[in-house]
Amino acid sequence: MKNKKVLWVNPSFLDYRIPLYKELNSICNGYFYLIYSRRRIPSRCDEAIKKTLGDNAVSVTEDRLFLKRKTDFANSGISLTWPHGLYRAIKEVNPDIILTEGYSQFSPWPILYATIHRIPVVIAYERTKHTERNCPLWRRLYRRFINVFTNGYIANGRLTKEYLMSQGVKEKNIFTGGMCADSEGLARQVANLSEDDLSAFRKQILGRKPCGVSYVLVGRMIPLKGVFHLLEAFLEHLKAHPDDRIVLVGDGPELPDLKEKYGNNPAVVFVGGIDYSQIYKYYAACDVFVIATLEDNWSLVVPEAMACGLPVACSIYNGCHPELVHKDENGITFDPLNPKSVVEALDYFHHVDIKRFGQRSREIEHNFNPENTAKNVMKAVDYYLNKQDAKTTDNEDRQ
Repeated sequence: MKNKKVLWVNPSFLDYRIPLYKELNSICNGYFYLIYSRRRIPSRCDEAIKKTLGDNAVSVTEDRLFLKRKTDFANSGISLTWPHGLYRAIKEVNPDIILTEGYSQFSPWPILYATIHRIPVVIAYERTKHTERNCPLWRRLYRRFINVFTNGYIANGRLTKEYLMSQGVKEKNIFTGGMCADSEGLARQVANLSEDDLSAFRKQILGRKPCGVSYVLVGRMIPLKGVFHLLEAFLEHLKAHPDDRIVLVGDGPELPDLKEKYGNNPAVVFVGGIDYSQIYKYYAACDVFVIATLEDNWSLVVPEAMACGLPVACSIYNGCHPELVHKDENGITFDPLNPKSVVEALDYFHHVDIKRFGQRSREIEHNFNPENTAKNVMKAVDYYLNKQDAKTTDNEDRQ
C-alpha cells in the first residue's frame, strides 16, 4: 500500500532482526517504523537499527517489576512492564497499521491505540503448544480477551499456528513465515573463507588426526538446551564411530559441570563463548549441526547453520522443525529425552550424502531469509490495510 505507515512495536531484538526491518523499510518505501526498548537491546543493536532506519527507529525507556523471577523455561516468571512514553511515541508516528510482539510486555499500549483509532493491529507470535504446556489459566484467559481486539497474527510456522487456533484464533487470520535469521550475512562469510584458512581452523578445533563426522552445537549451556542428554548419547555413539567429534560453542552456568564430566574426552570439544562475528567459522568447519533443546519456539541457530550448508539433527521440541528439517532431504529429528533416539539420529549421518544434505539445507532456508520473510509479513499488512480501505470506502458510500 503506497505511503501507508507500518509500525512494529518490539521491546527487544538482536542482530538477526535488523536485516528483516531493513527489507520491510525498503518495501514500505521508507514508511516502516520501529519502537523498541533502549534498555533491553545491546548498544551494538541500538546503533545498527538507528543506522538502518534513521529517525524511523524510536526508542523508549521502561520500568519493570518482577513479581516472580523467570527461569529459561516459558511461563516460569511474572513481571509488570511500564514503558515510558510508548503511547505518545505511537501517536507521533500516526501509523496506518501496527504490528506488536506477543500478547504482553509492550503490546497492551499498541492494541489500545489501534482500538481507539480504529486501525488494524497484528500480533507477531512465536510460542507453540509445547512451550505453552505450563501456561496458567489466567494467561490463557487474558490472551483470549486480547484476541477480541486483534485483527490478525503472524506466526513462525505450523506449530505456532496450531497453538493460536487452539486459543480460538480463526485460521484465516493467521499468516505464517514471520521469523528469519541473518542467514545471508553468514553465508557470505562462509563463502569468503579461503580453503587454507578453513583447513587450518578445522585442525585447530578438531585436531590433526583424521576425523569422522563432526557435529557442532551452538547455544547457551543451560538445562533448557539439553546438552547433558546429548553428550551422554554421544558417548554411546562413539562406541560405533570412535573417530567422530562434537564441538560445543557457547557459555553458560552448566559449562563448568559439562567440562568436568566430558572435558577429558578428546572427541568432545568445548569452545566456550565467542563473539557472534566468529560463529560462521564453526559452521563452516563442521559437518552436521545438532540441537538438543528441551523447549524452543523457533531456534535461529538452525536456519543460520542451514544457510552455511549444514545438515541438521534437530530436537522434536524445537518449533522450527516442521518447516526446516526434512528427513532424507537435509536432516532428521530426535527426542533428546530418549537416548536411543539421539544415538540413532547421530548415526544417521554416516549413511547419507552429507554434502547433498547441506546443499538442500541452503535451498530450504532460502525460503526463510530476510527478503522472503519480509514478503510474508507484508502479506498480512496488505491484507488488513486493504480490508480497512474497503471498509472506509463502504462507509463513505453509505453517507
